[in-house]
Amino acid sequence: MPISPGVTVEAPSTVLDSVDSRDALLLAKTGGAKAVARRLLCFPVLLGVLLVAGVIISVRSNLPDPDTWYHAVAGEEVLATHAWPTVDRYSFTAYGRDSMTLEWLGDVLIAEAARLGDLLGMMLLLAALSSALMILLYYYASLRSGNSKASFAACVLLVPLVSGFCHLRPQVLGYIFFLITLICVEHFRRGRQRALWTLPPLFAIWVNIHGTFIFGFLALGLYWASGLAEFRWGGIVAERWTKAQHRQLILTILGCALTLPLTPYGTRLAIYTVHVIRHAPLGMSNITEYQPLGSYPSLLKMFLALFLPFLLAQVILRPSYRLDDMVLFVAAAYGACVHARLLFFFALIFAPLLASLLTRWIDRYEPAKDRYVLNAIIVALIGLGLVKSFPSRSELRQQISAEYPQKAVDYLREHPVAGSLLNDYGWGGYLIWAYPERKVFIDGRSQLYEDSGVYADYLRLMGVEKETLTLLTKYDLQGCLLRRESPLVTFLEALPDWDRVYSDKVSAIMRRRKRS
Repeated sequence: MPISPGVTVEAPSTVLDSVDSRDALLLAKTGGAKAVARRLLCFPVLLGVLLVAGVIISVRSNLPDPDTWYHAVAGEEVLATHAWPTVDRYSFTAYGRDSMTLEWLGDVLIAEAARLGDLLGMMLLLAALSSALMILLYYYASLRSGNSKASFAACVLLVPLVSGFCHLRPQVLGYIFFLITLICVEHFRRGRQRALWTLPPLFAIWVNIHGTFIFGFLALGLYWASGLAEFRWGGIVAERWTKAQHRQLILTILGCALTLPLTPYGTRLAIYTVHVIRHAPLGMSNITEYQPLGSYPSLLKMFLALFLPFLLAQVILRPSYRLDDMVLFVAAAYGACVHARLLFFFALIFAPLLASLLTRWIDRYEPAKDRYVLNAIIVALIGLGLVKSFPSRSELRQQISAEYPQKAVDYLREHPVAGSLLNDYGWGGYLIWAYPERKVFIDGRSQLYEDSGVYADYLRLMGVEKETLTLLTKYDLQGCLLRRESPLVTFLEALPDWDRVYSDKVSAIMRRRKRS
């Protein structure tokens, strides 16, 4: 395959023959150290540091995610018991039902961060993962476009989209692995045959982290299929693989597939991802992140502000694209419109395409004009600013208190409800983490509760439908911990046998009166 435009190969420098061996060795060491220092302090690295600073600032308030708490608890259980759970232990509605810790390896990482530094440790892990993802995206866009400055501009435009989905969940790790896959594939295209052999071990880890490994297979499959024929149709180009390349791609995909059973649950972990996609109608229609992009006006505006000018540029400039790039782009754009959660996936696919387009107007980096000392000073100032502005433990507690029923949990410890307690879906994971002595009604594992029928009952309860009174009796609910503005709170207050016993800006506790 030909080397892509913008990629140059430099010959290594040599030492003059007149220098004796000892001096040559010293000169080589000195020159090598200087070259490394310059590489670490060059302008593209400074741009990467600026991106890291931007994403860390953007995720400062992202720790209080509804699913983070369950992941921390599930990871802690694996660490404490050295076993992988097979039944639910955290709810009274699905207790004892078959349940897998689907993202156990990511959960363990989150639990380790919590062990080392509690909330601060978890926030540091979130900052590290978000930074790694942004650096990989910047590197991948630079690799594809050959222009680090254009790639920086593309990533800056995408920071609001990417950072909005960077929460402390295994999903972020999954997308990091997805970017590594794309980078390995691009290196293979450029003639580095060994790059693909990284992928089977990567997938063996990935399947134990998050279901996004499916996107990895999607990318590999499209990449392979796009080289089965050679053609040019308008601006879409495909080049045929050589026999050796075709064979290596097939062996790599097969090797990745063979790693899928390498989990504590065998093949069930990989198959469960397909089960969720096919059998989660309630979750897909009610969980906020699965809603169409139109449900989020601010995200829709950001998406259209990037997408529409990009489409206009295609009409005016008529650039050429690889077949696999276009198929992935169309699939990602459609996915983002149907499920807002896939806007994250779209941003990763879109970044290199946007960077390649911006290369037409943004000059490439010129090492001869670089100012390494100035770069070093700016990097040091950015690092100092990030350390000074990083949220403290008290600030993190305040963030959590503003979104979760922290004070209500304190009240329940002093005035426990004797019997089953209904809780808000978004607070289930937090209650498992903060109030482990009481089992929850429901939490973020929507598929577990959907399969058992509990999720449908929960929606009827919260929607104050005609079955509400029957369901209160069915589950023998003696109390409810709900958002203060919940319609069910208003409904229960109108009943003679329910009282509001606690309320604050976030939550309300309803308790059934004792029968005389």
